[in-house]
Amino acid sequence: MLVGRTAECARLADLVDGARTGHSAALVVRGEAGIGKTSLLGYAESVARDLTRLHTQGIEAECELPYVGLADLFRPVTDHLDRIPERQAAALTGALALGPAVAQDRFAVAAGTLSLLGAISESGPVLVVVDDAQWLDPYSLDALAFATRRLGREGVVALFATRDNDETASRLAPVESLSLQGLDAGAARELVVEEAAEPLPPHDIQWLLSEARGNPLALVELPALLAHGGHRPDSGAPLPIGDILARTFHSAITRLPDPTRDAMLLLAVLGPRPLAGTERVLRAHELTYADLEPAERAGLMTVEEGAYVFRHPLVRSGVYHGASAVRRWRAHRTVARALQGARAPAALERYAWHLSESGADPDEEVAAALAKAASGGPASLTFPLAARLFAHAARFTPDDEGKARRLLAAARAAQAAGSLDEAADLLDRALDHAAHERTRLDLRQLRCYVDIQRGRPARAREQLRSAVDEARRVDPALAAVMLGGITLTELAIGDLTAARATSAESMQLADAFGDAAAALPVRLLHALVELLGGNAEDGRALLHDLEKPLAAPDLSFPYPVQGVGGLCYLATEELDLGHALLDRAVHAARSSSTVGLLAHLLGTLSVVEFWRGEWNASLAHADESARLGEDTGRVIEVCRALAAQARTEAVLGREGDCRSHEAQCRSLAAAAELPMDAARARGALGLLELGLGHYEEAAAHLEEVRAFSLANGRGDGLYLSWAADLAEAYVHLHRTDEAYEVLRVLDHEAGRGRRPITAAAAARCRGMLEPAYVERHMDRALAELADIQAPFERGRTDFACGELLRRLGRRSEARRRLQRALTTFERLGAAGWAGRAAAELHAAGGDRVDAGPTPLDGLTPQELRVALAVGRGVTNHEAAEQLFLSVKTVEFHLGNIYRKLDGVHRRTQLVRLLSESAHP
Repeated sequence: MLVGRTAECARLADLVDGARTGHSAALVVRGEAGIGKTSLLGYAESVARDLTRLHTQGIEAECELPYVGLADLFRPVTDHLDRIPERQAAALTGALALGPAVAQDRFAVAAGTLSLLGAISESGPVLVVVDDAQWLDPYSLDALAFATRRLGREGVVALFATRDNDETASRLAPVESLSLQGLDAGAARELVVEEAAEPLPPHDIQWLLSEARGNPLALVELPALLAHGGHRPDSGAPLPIGDILARTFHSAITRLPDPTRDAMLLLAVLGPRPLAGTERVLRAHELTYADLEPAERAGLMTVEEGAYVFRHPLVRSGVYHGASAVRRWRAHRTVARALQGARAPAALERYAWHLSESGADPDEEVAAALAKAASGGPASLTFPLAARLFAHAARFTPDDEGKARRLLAAARAAQAAGSLDEAADLLDRALDHAAHERTRLDLRQLRCYVDIQRGRPARAREQLRSAVDEARRVDPALAAVMLGGITLTELAIGDLTAARATSAESMQLADAFGDAAAALPVRLLHALVELLGGNAEDGRALLHDLEKPLAAPDLSFPYPVQGVGGLCYLATEELDLGHALLDRAVHAARSSSTVGLLAHLLGTLSVVEFWRGEWNASLAHADESARLGEDTGRVIEVCRALAAQARTEAVLGREGDCRSHEAQCRSLAAAAELPMDAARARGALGLLELGLGHYEEAAAHLEEVRAFSLANGRGDGLYLSWAADLAEAYVHLHRTDEAYEVLRVLDHEAGRGRRPITAAAAARCRGMLEPAYVERHMDRALAELADIQAPFERGRTDFACGELLRRLGRRSEARRRLQRALTTFERLGAAGWAGRAAAELHAAGGDRVDAGPTPLDGLTPQELRVALAVGRGVTNHEAAEQLFLSVKTVEFHLGNIYRKLDGVHRRTQLVRLLSESAHP
């Protein structure tokens, strides 16, 4: 047990014990330098000797090398790679430089990290230790964060140590964290007495305790400084602990011979671990291992695996940062010469980094070699490494235009890798150097797409609008694509009026100058605009012409065409076609690990499933879309998914969840300038209040949605639905004139081509306003819904009809309608609506026939995702790969599913139940 850390040690021991019983967990240990993070992780390893232990440590000099930390972590267990899905194994093998690399989305590597941990845990519990996580390369950190967020029943404990006030902990969120504070006075005194080589005078101990402020490393190191004549500070003010430690190591280092300090600096540049070729690098500086003996005697270095290593990472930092700039440049230049001529991309990356730190001047020969390695293609390197190599190539490119083109290439690779912030930074740097118009246009266009994905559509629209006129002169076809991009941003914002004008302009250019393949995204966006608020007939014709290319799961278009196609089918209310298109596209995105696109597709699919009454699937896909959006930094997908979740939760009567997700969506949408998603979430709140019978509150929320929709030329549609709900609220509030105003909106929308759900809603609302003809209007509404899967709309129609018939005194007819409505609502799980229908049925003299809850209601979102995957007939391994889970977690959730679902004990029974639940 560590001095003064009894509670912290007990907590780590509990986590290790949990792993032994199959429970996974993760913990971030935070604190200042020297506070004892490394010692605490060491304690965890000491009590986990029976576990498989994997360890890596972030290295400041290597923090820009993609996946170097992951390679170090998994080096002892690479024999398990053949036990994970082939695509993930290929991506992970390439990222770790263990074999031919493949240009995969970085989330294929992240998914492979999770699968590999799961495969290792099949032989027993696992402890993963990541020290100095603040210096771990971001790709390794993101892969480990992705995996730890999805750990379940594997028996894997992941421990991370990082500095305070570092963004590492936030990147690992929501992993729990433990903040280490200084030792209390009693423990600090005990540590000083225990560690001091010789007794210290009382006044020295008192000064040491005062200056160290409970920092264990300072309490251990400062006595040695005092013993060797170190000076106390003249000022009585306490020094920051970082300065104390720097002073400690600087004092010890400066007393060493110059050759020893030079050798230590070279090792600090090379890294903290023994490396092949270290002796050769030392000889290039006319140094040998013998020059390091004084550092060993001083306790600054030790021997491991037959080579010298630093006793503590802070010693290495002290050596490196304590050296003058000229000495550091010389050391980096020596290492760069040793790597000169390397061909492997990872070695080239190290060569470029050392050359950059050596103060070397731009050199086109070096730049060309790096660019050639970076553009080697999918069979030779990963997107993250390509991004770094292109960035290094740009650093050494002498001319500005060449520098800009290489930075553009780096940004494209970073975007493909899912690193949107890095891509944005690279593009901004490139714009400072671009001299040619076409280069600047390419940069602006890519910046637009990055900003859309990051949830900044207003900025994207401004950028592209300012570039379109210039593009017309340089490349009219490119201008058409840019205008399509502006249309996409305007649709994301919700401004259909602006999108209509922009889309028409892009179509003119595309038809005049663009080839058919390049014009597909532009034409598809135009179809969507027309369907939402323009000429529905032309929109349908365009969509019909594009059905064949849409059916192919091609994910390479500049816009997410399958997602846009799904929105088109929502606008035409052809739910089966939309579901089929999106379902195929989701499968293709999962197969290719295209996670950013997958988040977009799942969000749209969730909306389609809502209208089809497949609410369990809708919730599961919206939940996954939100999680993947957060993982990829795609704020726009998180907003959309939260709004979709809120609407499904509204009809299910999950009041707390609905209100929580609505508030989250509204807050995020306000920050990201996405008012349409805020309106969609507000509409969900209105629907919730309507189901609860709170008509004043429902009307207030829905009036906000109406104002937004009409101000932006949107009207009413399945993606942003409000009119039928508001009309119903007005009817219950006896605000008849206002209800008729809203009905005119529904009638207009229903008249723009065949829209069965909207036509049914219009007929239902008219029936509520004209009780004398209630059955005629309600039967017309049901006839509109006869050929489509929209059970909730049928239930609402039966309920509204029964409610009116009871008030007209036609109790027998009312009971028949109300019982049918109640049965539908209960099968769907529409709790609030079922409660209202039950009350009306009782008032009509009917006996309630309880259909009972739907079988899947008790499943968590994660269990629902597993159930839906298994329902497609996939194996546990395939489900794990598709859902970014470990096989053990899939098996655990499947066991819970069987336990919760009465009479379901086999996969075939689950498939049958899912099929029945999809068609209540």
